[in-house]
Amino acid sequence: MNDVFKIIENMPPWFWLGWVFLLGSFVGSFLNVVVYRLPRNCLSINNPKRSFCPSCKTQLKWNDNLPIIGWLLLRGKCRYCGVKFGIRYPLVELLTAVLFAFAAWRVLYADGNLAGQWAAWLTLLHILLMIGVLLPWALIDLDLTYIPDKLTLGPLVVFVPFAAHADALQFGLTGSGTRYTHLWFDFSPIWLNSVLSAVLTGIAAAGVLWLIGKASNVIFAKRVQQIGGEAMGGADVKLMVLLGVMLGWPKLLAAFFVAIFVGAIIGSAQLLLKKTHGTPFGPYLTLGALVAALGSQWIRLLYDWYMGILQGLA
Repeated sequence: MNDVFKIIENMPPWFWLGWVFLLGSFVGSFLNVVVYRLPRNCLSINNPKRSFCPSCKTQLKWNDNLPIIGWLLLRGKCRYCGVKFGIRYPLVELLTAVLFAFAAWRVLYADGNLAGQWAAWLTLLHILLMIGVLLPWALIDLDLTYIPDKLTLGPLVVFVPFAAHADALQFGLTGSGTRYTHLWFDFSPIWLNSVLSAVLTGIAAAGVLWLIGKASNVIFAKRVQQIGGEAMGGADVKLMVLLGVMLGWPKLLAAFFVAIFVGAIIGSAQLLLKKTHGTPFGPYLTLGALVAALGSQWIRLLYDWYMGILQGLA
C-alpha cells in the first residue's frame, strides 16, 4: 500500500487535478438531476435512468448528457422540440468541477505535496461529499425555499461516521496536525471524542439558530411578514445540525460569520432596490460552509478587515 501512495505522490499534480475536475463535472450533472427531481415526489432520481427534456419529456441521448460539452453541442436547446435549456445546467456542472479541482489542490498540494498520504485523500473525500450535498441544498432552497429532509437529515448517516476522522475537521485550522481545536472533551480515543464533539456542535448550533429565528420574528415582525412569516425556516435549523457535524465548531462559527456578512450585503442591496422578497438563508450558509472548509485562514483575514471597518466607524 505504501508503494501505491508513493507512485501517487510522484505523479504530476495536473494529472490528479484534471481527473478530479472531470469527476466533478459528472457529479455536477448528477446534481442537476437531484435538484430537479428530488423536490418533485412524482419523480425518482434513478428512474428514468437518463435525463429527459422537461418540455417534450423525450429522453436525451447519452452524448447529450455529457457534462458541459453536451449543452454546448446542443446549443442549449432540446434537439427534439427546440425548447431552450437553462444555462444553469452547464454552470452547475462547471461550478462543481471547479470546486472539486480547487478542493483537491487545497488539500493535496497547497501546503506541500500530500498526495502520498492516505489521510489527505480521506480529508479530500470528506470535502467533496460536502460539496455534493450542499450545492443541491442551496439550489433547491433558492428555487423553492423548501428542502427535503433527505438532503439535511439523510447525509448525517455518512457524515457522523466521517467525523471520526478528526484530521478532516481540523483541516485548515491553525495548528492543524498538532492539536484538534474542534474537540469539546479531553479524552481518548480521539475518533470517539471527534464524533461526539461534532454531533454536539450540530445540536447546539441548531438550537442557537432556532432562538435567533424566533427573536427575529419579533424584532423584524413587519419584514418577516413580507417574506413569508418566518425569519428562519425549519430547514435552515436542520442544516445547522448537518453543518456542525461536517465542520466542527471553529469552522462552523467561521461559516456563520461569512453567511451573515454576505447576507447582510445582499439584503441591504435588496432593500435599496425595494425587493419585497428576501433570499433564503440556506445559500448563504452553504457559501459560508464551503469557504470555511476550503479557506479557514482567509476568513480570519476577512474578519479582521471587517472588524477594522466597524472600529473605524465607531
